[in-house]
Amino acid sequence: MRRITIAVLLILALIPGVLASDSVGSIDIPHIVLSLAIMLLVAKIGGEIAERKFKQPGVLGELLAGVVISPFALGPFLGFNPIPGEIMPISPEIDLIGQIGVVILLFLAGIETDVKQFMKFGKVAGLVAFGGVVVPFLLGYLAIMYFYTPPPDEPIIYVALFTGAVLTATSVGITARVLKDINRMNSEEGTTILGAAVIDDILGIIVLAMVIGIIGAAGVVEGAAKSNIIDSAWNGIVPKSTTTDIIWIVLKAALFWAVILFVGLKYSDKISSLLSKFQTKGAIMVIGLVIGFLISYLAAYIGLALIIGAYAAGLALSASSHKEHLIEEITPIFNFIVPIFFVAMGMLVNVQDAVSIAGLGVLVLVLAIIGKAFGCGIVAYFSGFNYNGAMRVGMGMIPRGEVGLIVAYIGLSQGIIQQPLYVIAVVMSIVTTLITPPLLKSAFAKGPEKGWKN
Repeated sequence: MRRITIAVLLILALIPGVLASDSVGSIDIPHIVLSLAIMLLVAKIGGEIAERKFKQPGVLGELLAGVVISPFALGPFLGFNPIPGEIMPISPEIDLIGQIGVVILLFLAGIETDVKQFMKFGKVAGLVAFGGVVVPFLLGYLAIMYFYTPPPDEPIIYVALFTGAVLTATSVGITARVLKDINRMNSEEGTTILGAAVIDDILGIIVLAMVIGIIGAAGVVEGAAKSNIIDSAWNGIVPKSTTTDIIWIVLKAALFWAVILFVGLKYSDKISSLLSKFQTKGAIMVIGLVIGFLISYLAAYIGLALIIGAYAAGLALSASSHKEHLIEEITPIFNFIVPIFFVAMGMLVNVQDAVSIAGLGVLVLVLAIIGKAFGCGIVAYFSGFNYNGAMRVGMGMIPRGEVGLIVAYIGLSQGIIQQPLYVIAVVMSIVTTLITPPLLKSAFAKGPEKGWKN
């Protein structure tokens, strides 16, 4: 601890000089380097305390470390200041590095997944994902309609729809990290959770597209009350363009996954042969990452999320004979860049703003937890899991994490929701992320090891 204290003091002593250094263009590269150093240091300290002191997954300590050094806490003393005019309180450069980290996290999770187990539980995962979208969406929608009084310029129906959309998301990144930490990635529950979380993201994108399409259609119709148009949409008169967009997203997602998995499984030997042609040190790992990044880009290019493509790419390479080699060489990169993402997530929390709307925030938080745990758990139980297995699946689907934050950010940036509800969405995402590691770890520690009835 003395060495850690000395290292922290040295970094703090360097901050004034670094902040005064020259920048290249509009990007202060020395400041970014210093920021990364601080984030990595507090991530490792937080992870060490969480694992050794409290026997919890390291990701929990990384998230809390982010809260401590956020621009709303100790951040200003360390060079992390809120950015004027920007919604996100962290720099775009740090956010970019964090997003690359979550792509690598999901890519490695896909490689480590037992693809045969994944295919075996694919149907169950789809059913669990469906339950985890419908129940939270309805709970979020009803909570806003009955318990929220919006400002005069904020139509409550829009807010209700968007809050429901925020609650549908599941952070596959958080759950993947926890499952990896407790070595349950390839269990029946772990495979189902990961598959359901990925499908959840696809369904969440569809819900988001539907909500934005309905609101957008209402906004372009002149001389008509927006609430009437929304009511008509819910009565089945959905704008044609919105219906077309939804169908197109579903088709794209299904086709994308089918093609990637087919190619990966059908031509695994040829992919392995291609990787074997590279003999220089680290080449196989680099080519593997190239494949992961390209497929992630393709997913984003056709309107899906980067993380969906990253996980699909990892699954495709999981059948390669180089699987263990890829895991071994990508893991050090994982250990470096992924903690930056989780610290950055913690840095988004403004605890002071959360206190001012605590009542509604607590209600939304409770409904968010119940919606996922019950909606996914009950479906898992009737799909073949025993009580303990269904409880693990339900708890594994609770965190919203980066997906919930992205949806909330879209709502705020487009003026659909205002700052108070954005804060609720952020706090909900962070709290559900914080409670999931200990809940999931405890759920796997209790009851029989096998969660599948058969």
